[in-house]
Amino acid sequence: MTPKGPMVMKSTNTYGGCAALVLAFLVGASQGALAQTVDDPLHGYCAGAGQCVDNGTNSPTSTNPPSNFGFTVSPGPASGDFVVDLLTPNNSATPGTYQITGSLSGTATLVNVTAWTSGDLAAYLGIGASPANPIGAYLPSTQALDPGATGFFVRQVDLGQVTLNGPSNPNLFPLLNLDSQLPVGSYIVAFLNEGTANSPNWIATANSGAILETAPGPTPGAGLAGLAFLVVAGALARMRGFFA
Repeated sequence: MTPKGPMVMKSTNTYGGCAALVLAFLVGASQGALAQTVDDPLHGYCAGAGQCVDNGTNSPTSTNPPSNFGFTVSPGPASGDFVVDLLTPNNSATPGTYQITGSLSGTATLVNVTAWTSGDLAAYLGIGASPANPIGAYLPSTQALDPGATGFFVRQVDLGQVTLNGPSNPNLFPLLNLDSQLPVGSYIVAFLNEGTANSPNWIATANSGAILETAPGPTPGAGLAGLAFLVVAGALARMRGFFA
């Protein structure tokens, strides 16, 4: 008989370690593939040095109304139905509608006579969208500027099929403007439907990418009060001249 060589015993620990490494690799690869297929949110931008810069909470601007504003999408470019929403504090007097002009145009009209005061913005609008936009991500910054606000009225305009740029190409397209100033503490956000009307895939604005208006707009009624003062002052002057 030919002598057999020493039997080599393979450790089950070795197999177990290899299996664990393979499993970890597969899980990591699947997570990486998933991350590549999940759409990141929109981010707002606007014209002016230091304007609409993401500070981790929102993207504030002291230009009122914001000039040449718009949104990017990551990854981008990406196309879909582009909707812009104006969130104005529910204790402020605002125009019935806002006209949007520039690269795209339309009229932002009131979505609901009842203000958004709780929950998620997408749910308030009757859609499903990601990421979530809870009111707690918006109201505190507004209340720091307007303590009387308890929610927002939402005006919306559908600007149609649009291709948004990626985050490395902001301030190019679209470049939008408003016909009226916003109340202090207002936000501009957007949604992009990369799906269809029957099978929507709404991408929301990152909470920190929402444009926050920090500059006060005109005081409601201030123009009328000034006009009334001039009228009264003129009448008094005429009376003094009549009785002199």
